[in-house]
Amino acid sequence: MFLAFFILVVLVFIFQRTDTIDWEDYDTGIKLAEKQNKPVLLAFYKEFAPMSTDTRRNTYTHHDVIDYVHRNFIPILINVDEQPEITEQYNIGYYPTHYIKSPDSNEIFGPMIGYDPPAVFIKKLKDLLDKMNPPDK
Repeated sequence: MFLAFFILVVLVFIFQRTDTIDWEDYDTGIKLAEKQNKPVLLAFYKEFAPMSTDTRRNTYTHHDVIDYVHRNFIPILINVDEQPEITEQYNIGYYPTHYIKSPDSNEIFGPMIGYDPPAVFIKKLKDLLDKMNPPDK
């Protein structure tokens, strides 16, 4: 019985996802976005809020999301309880909330509110990027 339990615990640790988006803090991320001329992905979350937890566990750890975010954004993760001044600046009242911020202005696009599975999350980010960079007519 102990051996079966031990094997189960080992398997859980082996298959547990540990990859996630490489997040920047707010000030560093904003400066980096300006330097690289890359949009910012602002991700506001609240510790232990169910949809924030689901997003952090299921969406931010998905390889397609990690790849898409790293290619297209400077990602900034903001804990609303630890950074209330930034939360108030963006008028955040629901968690998670995502915005895309232009690297060269204060223009923001969004919000994306609540939990989205990986494919939907990427689609919504693409839609926001399209709004940010409309095709030339």
